Amino acid sequence: MVVIYESSRVLNLSRASILRAGVWMENQVAMVTFAQVSKVYERGGDRIIGLDRVTVEVAKGEFCAFIGPSGCGKSTLLNLVAGLDVPTSGDILLGGRSTGRFTSDDWTRIRRETVGIVFQAFHLIPGLTAAENVAFPLLLRGERGASVQSRVEEVLELVSMTARRDHRPSELSGGEQQRVAIARAIVHQPQIILADEPTGNLDSQHGAEIIVLLRSLVQRFRQTVLLVTHSTAAAEAADYVWAMKDGQLVTRTQHEPVTVGV
Repeated sequence: MVVIYESSRVLNLSRASILRAGVWMENQVAMVTFAQVSKVYERGGDRIIGLDRVTVEVAKGEFCAFIGPSGCGKSTLLNLVAGLDVPTSGDILLGGRSTGRFTSDDWTRIRRETVGIVFQAFHLIPGLTAAENVAFPLLLRGERGASVQSRVEEVLELVSMTARRDHRPSELSGGEQQRVAIARAIVHQPQIILADEPTGNLDSQHGAEIIVLLRSLVQRFRQTVLLVTHSTAAAEAADYVWAMKDGQLVTRTQHEPVTVGV
């Protein structure tokens, strides 16, 4: 369920009811909460509004899309969820925990354990094979041995890339590279997947396949997906679509549940 709060009083009551320090309450707390979040950039003496008092919740196991023109605040929103930027005002909660006092070490742990990020430009390491790219997040966490190999093989099969496991990025098509990037994003079993224009560099067929794959993750594992896109076709796979303009959430469209073959 995605909820817009109508007043600060309602927001405070809701927050009091869901917070429990240090605990991820999977079935009771929204995975992502924005409470009157604004982001303002100062550039050359000008104030540029990235987000303007955004308040929204996204629940566990939901696929929520944000759509709008360039500069409307979509990517800013994802960067704030990932801890790649900090809000100017307001509060962001992940799993009921306020991120306002997170340290850089806290954010590193969140990105290694709780959040998986899929980028438009893939960002695969050129000198590594598909399997090695997928294993990389696990190695950063200090994991080694058979458990890493087992998990890598599992997610490569999930994204239909087992046969291409030993190929480097330059030997893969754009759609194949994005599948590897998704496998890398989910190999550590994150609760939240952030997808920033994941179909932007793909043709319509491969783009549709990537969206189906993201939808299947919601169905199978109840992962929460936040998708940023220019594509109305991609957004149609989401449970909800927020249209954004000038840093604000403008309208919300609810879709009928989508079931895909996995």
